[in-house]
Amino acid sequence: MNKIHSILLFSTFLLAITACNKDNSIQRASDLYQQALTNKDASTAKFALNQLVMLDSTNLEYQDSLSRIYMRNGNFDAGIGYAEEVYNAGKANQKLQENMALAYQQVGETEKAEAFLEKLLMETNDYKYLYQKLVIHYENGNQMMFDSLSSSILTQLETDSVLMATTVPMPGPYSGVQQSVPMEAATLFLIGNNALERKQDVQTGVAFLQKSIQKFEQFEYPRYVLQELEKMIYQQRK
Repeated sequence: MNKIHSILLFSTFLLAITACNKDNSIQRASDLYQQALTNKDASTAKFALNQLVMLDSTNLEYQDSLSRIYMRNGNFDAGIGYAEEVYNAGKANQKLQENMALAYQQVGETEKAEAFLEKLLMETNDYKYLYQKLVIHYENGNQMMFDSLSSSILTQLETDSVLMATTVPMPGPYSGVQQSVPMEAATLFLIGNNALERKQDVQTGVAFLQKSIQKFEQFEYPRYVLQELEKMIYQQRK
């Protein structure tokens, strides 16, 4: 056997060993990830996924899962980085795009957040994305856009049965359970909250909060805001 032939055989052997070691490492990291999911251990799951991404950066499922964990833990910048890899490859499903919109909103890139929401609205015709756009305008203090979109939603609600049937998730401050709130009640609540916080208009704010309760009797959030407002007024009068 000549020298060149020996070198080629040795190189092939080394590549085979390296590939085998890599496969074993991927399998161990994958097993660790599955065990972490079983144990609902987010920290270990994140560690295992980071190992998997380093070992196989072409597997977009790992990056997708890792982005969701980072976003769920409030590390939106890291989550966006991995999510963009998946999105740019054309593999981002609806849930991941929702997460990206929320993450962009959280880091202050509202134009990107709105672009994702508009895209999702056009693709799904799900009006919950329209409400999320309203939330962005509210949180940004963009009064003109907030007033325009909230008025448009209330007008559309008069004739659009699909919009009327749409619900959006909102926290329940008393029960601690997330509520599915009808679009009309949620919009009225946000208008009322905006009047209180942004315009310092107590009369208008209270009126819209009460309207939101009339539209959805079980609605906890406006009841909570009204109760807190009552406490504040009482303290000021003491």
